[in-house]
Amino acid sequence: MQYILLALIVSLIILTQKGYAVAQQSTDGQNPDQPTVKSDEPAQPAADLLTSGKKILQQGINENNLDAMYAARATFERALADKSLSAWSHYYIALTDYRIANYLLAQGKKNKDRASKHLKEAAEHLEEATREDITREDAKTVAAEVCALLSSVYGRQISQSGIKGIFLGPKSGNLLKKAEQLAPDNPRVVLSAAISAFNTPKMWGGSKERAMEGFQRAVYLFSQEKPTDPIHPVWGHSETYAWLGIAYMDRDEEDSARTAFEKALEIDPDNGWVKYDLLPKVKKEN
Repeated sequence: MQYILLALIVSLIILTQKGYAVAQQSTDGQNPDQPTVKSDEPAQPAADLLTSGKKILQQGINENNLDAMYAARATFERALADKSLSAWSHYYIALTDYRIANYLLAQGKKNKDRASKHLKEAAEHLEEATREDITREDAKTVAAEVCALLSSVYGRQISQSGIKGIFLGPKSGNLLKKAEQLAPDNPRVVLSAAISAFNTPKMWGGSKERAMEGFQRAVYLFSQEKPTDPIHPVWGHSETYAWLGIAYMDRDEEDSARTAFEKALEIDPDNGWVKYDLLPKVKKEN
């Protein structure tokens, strides 16, 4: 038995030596004039990754394409390497997680745990963004967008577990106030506040009337919005009309709801939420 073991060890040593010799010959025989493949090719600029990821994400949302949403998330993760834009990268990763969670929850309770994981990761990325030392000129814009989205993420977490409202509710409210102070005319901030007012029970400070006013104001602000930087968020215009239509449906004003949904599709003809879910509900009821 000892001899067999010894023979195996010797064979292994010989094979290893031969392998090394072949590898050495391959290296030595390489043409010095032949170009070598570089592994440190310049990375794609973070700004380009962010703008590309935005397009992929919107396509995924419109088409209810989960693979596209994950592809967008991976694109945003690559942009984290650029520290000057890392706050925006965290924001867009969180936005993607938030959209993925909403998609999963719409598919039924079986996806609740998976959706909760994405909401948790969204909150973590946004909380990390609040700790970033932002020196860019658009620091206030970043902060306002982050606060508004984080408030919405907390709100979604509360909707999945009411007990979380005890500690996340005040956090969500404070974040909205901060966002409104930083950018009172930001349409996404106004939209987030309106959604919060619509979904929060009256006993906890919610108001359908205030929500309606907010949706109408957000519609106007979106019509006036002129982005100055391609990496800045532009989402929400079509979505605002969707929420406005939901608010009208809550008032049993079907004609106004239909008009709002049709306007949403004028802005974004590929808005699957409106096209395949909201608008058909109005038509069925009539």
